[in-house]
Amino acid sequence: MLRPAQNVNKDGGFELGWGTMILLAGLVPYFNAALPKALWNSSWISWVAYLPLICMAFAPYAVPLMIRKFITWPRTGYVANPNDVKFPHLLMIMVFGLALGWGISRLTAAVRDFMGLTGPHRLTGSLILNVLLLVVCTPLVVYWGRKVIRRRPPLLPTAYDAVLITQGLKQTATGRKQLRLIRLTMAVLFIGGPLLAGALVLWLMYLSNSAVRSTELRWPHLGMVSLMIATNLILYLMANAVALKRHRWKWLAVLIMLIGPIIVARTIPSPPAQPGMAPILDLFPPPVMLSIGLVWFLSGGITLVLFMRHNPLPPAEAQ
Repeated sequence: MLRPAQNVNKDGGFELGWGTMILLAGLVPYFNAALPKALWNSSWISWVAYLPLICMAFAPYAVPLMIRKFITWPRTGYVANPNDVKFPHLLMIMVFGLALGWGISRLTAAVRDFMGLTGPHRLTGSLILNVLLLVVCTPLVVYWGRKVIRRRPPLLPTAYDAVLITQGLKQTATGRKQLRLIRLTMAVLFIGGPLLAGALVLWLMYLSNSAVRSTELRWPHLGMVSLMIATNLILYLMANAVALKRHRWKWLAVLIMLIGPIIVARTIPSPPAQPGMAPILDLFPPPVMLSIGLVWFLSGGITLVLFMRHNPLPPAEAQ
């Protein structure tokens, strides 16, 4: 049961993929600010502005896969896992996520337009368009949701089955006590952990007077930055839960990920917002995302170098 946890990030592929995604997200505003204005006005080449976003969407999948294919598998061998996410399934997940997000945004816009009507029988073009888009997105969400949201079957009939283990533990008083302890631990880990980390980040940013270059405290920014740092801290600890005992230097990365964004956000200016980008992106300061992504990327790079040193390529005759 511990072997998959030991192998999930032994080569740093997950950290490199996740770090690349966050770095690209932080570089998008700077990239768009450097583009000429004529590009935004052109309907033929304006798609270039969204190229980093497209690469960002595929980075968590493509970067670890390339590392495993060209670095990890030649050194350790390859074992097929039927439950690994395949590229077609990833595309279905992305289509489902886009349809769900777009449908929620159109529903919100339709409700806002409806509340802004001055008469009971007056319809606007924006309201009609949002309702039509919502009608198109709803069947897509239902259709793709049935394909991507499914329970993975166990690899073997005797493999780990949470339902059977839970039923066995419920039959004894000691087992029921263990179940309550496990549920409490999971609640503390996934609810109390992010809340505690977010509160710590918010307190540190409050002491530093601001998380962005402004003269006033803007609580929406502070809340989103706290949530971003806290969730990345929890994810980093989960990805390196087994490796922390072997690589103690990763605790330093945890500390840098906690304090670094607060310091960097006050020293690196944010680029001006572009009119074509979504307003919600303004809540995520690019310097904060760059600092978090850089910690992920450097940690993954060091882990990859250490993995290559401890796992050299076998001799040619052995291959």
